[in-house]
Amino acid sequence: MKYLLYLILIILLISCEARIDNNKRALFSTTVVDGSNNPVENVEVVVYSGFYSFDFQSASFTKFSDSNEDFILGSGITDSNGEVSFLMLVNTDEQTSFSLTSIDYPRRIVSISNGNYASTLEYNIPTQILKQSSIVNLNFSNTTGVTDVFNAIITFESLNCSQYTEDGITTDVVCEERDFLPFNQSASDTFIDIETVYPSIMTVEYTDATGAIITEQFIITNATENYVVQF
Repeated sequence: MKYLLYLILIILLISCEARIDNNKRALFSTTVVDGSNNPVENVEVVVYSGFYSFDFQSASFTKFSDSNEDFILGSGITDSNGEVSFLMLVNTDEQTSFSLTSIDYPRRIVSISNGNYASTLEYNIPTQILKQSSIVNLNFSNTTGVTDVFNAIITFESLNCSQYTEDGITTDVVCEERDFLPFNQSASDTFIDIETVYPSIMTVEYTDATGAIITEQFIITNATENYVVQF
């Protein structure tokens, strides 16, 4: 039993070692703008190693238990042009992540494939867009007196955007999120608050009593919005 405990301890120590190449440094650079394409200054950009999980005797372990404990590979602050560049350590895993943090915007996390960047040692990331948060109140208003219960699919842009592609980062990734809402069961289920970002578009889709698919779109342009869906 004692030897088994020693073996487990050794495996844990090896698995928790930072998976980096000590002989390499890469140049990370990107530009951060807002929804109107204006540069965003003083955004903290932190590149870190992604989560690493392993299995041992049918038990799953995670290399880092909390995002604050990720191994930082490099960091920098955007200037007045929204630009940032810095030297970073090179992660030997397939995936590397970076975060964008600002007091005026929701934190954004982006994951990228190392295959496109590690060989050139230049992580030249396309322009990143930060959007401000918005609370959207949807009111489902029964104007026909119908008693059917409907199921709405509400599609909107995620507040916490996380994106990843096998071939590296792309410039046009939609961070889409969905809520499923049954409505017209009672008076209380006709209101819903959704946290999203602006500028963006929210889509509400449901099948009405006749079997027709109803689709409505709302343009989100402010920190608070109120829209009515009549049925």
